[in-house]
Amino acid sequence: MNARMNMKTTLGAVATATVALLLSACGGGGGHGHHSPDTLYYPYETVYGDICSTMEPTPGCTFSRSTGERITVEHDPDYDRTGFGSDDLWFVNFDANGNGKVFNEFGHFVEFRHASEFPGYVGSDVSGRQMIGVGTTGLYWEQVNNGRYWLGRNEVLYSGEIHNVNYGQAINNQSSGQASDTNFAALNSDTNKLLVKKGAEKLVKEYGFKKDKATAVASALNSWAVASAERGKTSTRDMDKTFKATFGVQFSDALAAVKDLAAGDKSSMQGLTNRSAAALGLKPDQAQDFMKRMYKKALSDFGYDTDSFSW
Repeated sequence: MNARMNMKTTLGAVATATVALLLSACGGGGGHGHHSPDTLYYPYETVYGDICSTMEPTPGCTFSRSTGERITVEHDPDYDRTGFGSDDLWFVNFDANGNGKVFNEFGHFVEFRHASEFPGYVGSDVSGRQMIGVGTTGLYWEQVNNGRYWLGRNEVLYSGEIHNVNYGQAINNQSSGQASDTNFAALNSDTNKLLVKKGAEKLVKEYGFKKDKATAVASALNSWAVASAERGKTSTRDMDKTFKATFGVQFSDALAAVKDLAAGDKSSMQGLTNRSAAALGLKPDQAQDFMKRMYKKALSDFGYDTDSFSW
């Protein structure tokens, strides 16, 4: 591959890498791409494919990163704790109205809890069926009336209905209360609001962004991450829009500037940096630091060292 095509391919990966870098640092973000050997990648992800910052299943973080499938009860830290498999877990029996009786591992009654008291409660439908689930589309929701579930250590519910197709699978999610079938609801869920907040705080602390600009950049990255995960793909238009929101300049301009820089002409990159700084409310040196650090992983994967770049 020649230098021109190599650099173009590199920049094509920059926006994707930026999403992964920023959101994974916040405890979310896409879990795919090139991995550094010294980076700890957690074994669970959300329905959107975001990395979960936990080494144990928790409500919402119940998809295996290795398979993309819902985890089963065997993944729970308390499963087979004393050699009895799922019988080492507490369990819940819901009645026809969604009222649950909670029992300990010995089968002794502990307390009453309505379905609405468990993480991932979505609500009830017109028939009064109580729904618990994960995600925003309804694909991973289920009605729990008259159902039996194992109750894991971190409030994860696992289906205990042997005749159900999802027998043994985790069902609930911490932030399903805002769920609906639209991207809007997904983006405005508590989980994504928290990701945006943490992303913005990172930008303020590490690069000198003002809070409003930082929030706008973090929101753009998060919007792309959610939309891409739900659709399973991203378009050139998506990338252009996100790149402009992230760096304050057009993707095509950035491509031209980096090509000139690779050829030894720094003037285009200097001008681009000044424009980016003005758009993002940064000083030129802060904008350059932001660009270089956001580019770093994508460029290093293609054999470039950002520390050697100066303009």
